[in-house]
Amino acid sequence: MSSPSSPAPSPTRRHPKRHPLRRLTAALAIGTLAAGVATAGLGAQVATAPPAAAATCSSDFTDVPRTSAKYGPVTWLSCQGITQGYADGSFGVGKAITRGEIAAFLYRQVTPNHPKNGATYFTDVPGTGKYYSNPVTWMAQAGLAKGYADRSFGVHQAITRGEMANFIYRLAGATKKGPPYSPFKDMGWSTPSYHEASWLEAQGIASGYQDGTFRPRQTITRGETAIMLQNAHRYISGRGDVTTSVINPLPSGGGDSGGSTAAWKTKAASWATAKAKSSSSYYQWGGNGPNGYDCSGFIVGAFAAGGKGGLPRRAADQYRAADSYVPLSQVQVGDLVYWSSGGSVYHIAIYVGNGKIAHARNEREGVSITSIDYAPYNMLSVAGRYN
Repeated sequence: MSSPSSPAPSPTRRHPKRHPLRRLTAALAIGTLAAGVATAGLGAQVATAPPAAAATCSSDFTDVPRTSAKYGPVTWLSCQGITQGYADGSFGVGKAITRGEIAAFLYRQVTPNHPKNGATYFTDVPGTGKYYSNPVTWMAQAGLAKGYADRSFGVHQAITRGEMANFIYRLAGATKKGPPYSPFKDMGWSTPSYHEASWLEAQGIASGYQDGTFRPRQTITRGETAIMLQNAHRYISGRGDVTTSVINPLPSGGGDSGGSTAAWKTKAASWATAKAKSSSSYYQWGGNGPNGYDCSGFIVGAFAAGGKGGLPRRAADQYRAADSYVPLSQVQVGDLVYWSSGGSVYHIAIYVGNGKIAHARNEREGVSITSIDYAPYNMLSVAGRYN
């Protein structure tokens, strides 16, 4: 893995001015990304081109000869201080790059301001102490990365080309949808990452492979990453500042801190967990069980299983009936979490511990267990607590 503290290149390493980036051809061989840089932009949001200093800086990685099409992009990445490669003198040009490394690369490239509060957003990424802690925290706070269903980031997992397209698209602030007729043979309108990949193709950031495919599920190499990040620089440079996080951090202590849990709450959470894992449970509008439930009916059932009766039937009323409200960072087993739109609570779930909630979601997803931040954008910042 690349060094977490990539030092800036020494000012004494001067070489005759060269322009290796201009020598890149518009299309690369199969297995690499296109290296042309488009001139179309995002209006006032488009940043200036990479500093000219990159053209006077050279790199001497053992696995990236100067005749390689990737020499220019890899040199640019190194000269920008984004990474210095490995201790053995190689760049790892053909190695798959991890999600943690990508977070660090993007973080160093755009140098964003964000709350550095040591909060933990993913189960596999501590708030401090790792080279990827601040970068991944920033990506969560900015809404660039939501992680996986188990609330992990997959920090050591190889990133796919589709995921990489998603990160750049979001960081650039792009919103344009892809064309009705796909530029890629293996992607269509409803394919995950289609709109993101199509936008990258339209801007000249990535044009896919010579056979006309984009291969969104294929992992991306460090060499390909260098090309993509250099091409994307004008669209993402200086972006990514965060004032207020768009999602909430994981509850402290895994969400089970704050003293002992009342017995009825434990029973309610256990019932909800069992129902969510049962193949006989399903979503039913207005359902009150024993197998079909809507979101508020499911909560009534959970509370009843714990011996807590008298809960209102509607989600909005269940929100108002709480005895107290606590920040989501202090949520405990048996607390309720809510989603609201237009001032009205429309969805409700019960916290079952370890960053998880159980709820009756919809006809497609059914009754299930998800991370507490499975849909963060309309989620209320407080949890309801019942005595």
